[in-house]
Amino acid sequence: MKYTNIENIYNEIMLLSNTDRQKLYDKMGKEFCLNNDILAYTTAGKPLTKNEYIEQINIGLKQIENGEMLSDDELQKEIETW
Repeated sequence: MKYTNIENIYNEIMLLSNTDRQKLYDKMGKEFCLNNDILAYTTAGKPLTKNEYIEQINIGLKQIENGEMLSDDELQKEIETW
């Protein structure tokens, strides 16, 4: 019986030690979501890649560090003007 490529890969993986197999799975997990894959969407529906998503998170964290945020009361007042 001739194996397909997937079957060959599976068989090779199964020959690895448990430690090496775990290292391979860890590496595959890190590479699974490539930097240009769409990972999330903005509230306006714009797709965000992994790098863009991380950038947006870092911007938000920096804004919090700099005190650039609204209190609950300030937000409530702003919402009333919408």
